Amino acid sequence: MTSVRRARVEVSGSVVGDLSSPERPEPSVFVYRERVPEQSAVSVTMPVSEASYAFDGVHPIFAQNLPEGYLGDIIRKHVAKLYGSGDLTVLATLGRHQVGRVVVTADDFAGMGDEHQGESLGRLLAAKDDSLFEELVEKYALRSGVSGVQPKVLVPASISEKSTLRTEGYIVKTWGDDYPQLAANEYFCMTVAREFGLPVPDFYLSDNGRLFIMSRFDRRPDGSWLGFEDACVLQGLLPEDKYSGSYEKLAKTLSLFLSPQHRREGLRWLFRSVLLSWAVRNGDAHLKNFGLLYCEPFGERWLAPTYDIVSTTPYLKRDVPALTLSGRKVWWPLSYLKNFARQSCGLTTAEVSTDLELLAQKLTEIADQIDSYTTKTPAFTQVGTTMSQTFRASSHEITFGVRPQDI
Repeated sequence: MTSVRRARVEVSGSVVGDLSSPERPEPSVFVYRERVPEQSAVSVTMPVSEASYAFDGVHPIFAQNLPEGYLGDIIRKHVAKLYGSGDLTVLATLGRHQVGRVVVTADDFAGMGDEHQGESLGRLLAAKDDSLFEELVEKYALRSGVSGVQPKVLVPASISEKSTLRTEGYIVKTWGDDYPQLAANEYFCMTVAREFGLPVPDFYLSDNGRLFIMSRFDRRPDGSWLGFEDACVLQGLLPEDKYSGSYEKLAKTLSLFLSPQHRREGLRWLFRSVLLSWAVRNGDAHLKNFGLLYCEPFGERWLAPTYDIVSTTPYLKRDVPALTLSGRKVWWPLSYLKNFARQSCGLTTAEVSTDLELLAQKLTEIADQIDSYTTKTPAFTQVGTTMSQTFRASSHEITFGVRPQDI
């Protein structure tokens, strides 16, 4: 089979347009079909129009779910052997199994990867060794249209779980020798996020610490799909540009696209998220880790839950922030973050003080939990000790204005 050069695009199960992607240097072109309603636009950046949309590469709204890293290597190798190469071929192979409501598909790929019926949360949590994740990859890799370098896979929830709709599922992550104990690392960072008042999906750590399991957040309670667009899409950038730009520009972008009734709350959540990444030393808070959700692209739009928060300095001691703030990519003085809160996010001085005080408290509480987990899990000692010291140092800096000696 030759590589896919032309595919259909669906929104919530209805065909809305056609996407052609010849080999570069020719641009990809998307064209809406006739009589497509406004609410079926593929993106807030691409309203329904008679004119075509051309882009140098696959358009950001379609490229946002291209698998990366470990999962991307597996999928691209498999797809190339059977169907040919190219981003459009990968997207057509993934079909319905992507984050959000937009699907790229082609006739020869319809229904691929649907033979498995899902997994129970109990089975995922009871993982005993690496073999379960390897099994999940074998079963679900070709239905895992999700970005990110960390080893991960989209896993549908078992229909036998009484509290779970068939359309729901999980993002399941593991770790390798290059980033040991990353699942527990993310679990504790996300716990801080939740305790700090940020919206987060449900998340879990497997009994053996090998898997971080997070519920998908692109579904409505009735099982219908929500639209999701990350900040790369909103800024017209491809995934490889996720480390470009600044948090100030990100705030402007979100302010532009958030609905008025969600703007103030969303910008406060943005400040809290950037502040949290500073506190835990998360050098991977890039553009693809922020996004919007909506039922209809030009209706109500709100900030997506917080996700992918990890402490990166246990692995990269001299890591720096993913984006600039006040023109600098360093672990900024607290004054930079306060200015960002007031000038870019519109917070009052009282709101900033409240958020700082709350975060300082939660960092210390979760550091205590990390210490307890480390005592029970010796393999976590090196990573956990660094995380605990980092959390306590950030809490100290927030409270007293001075950071203890760097680790």
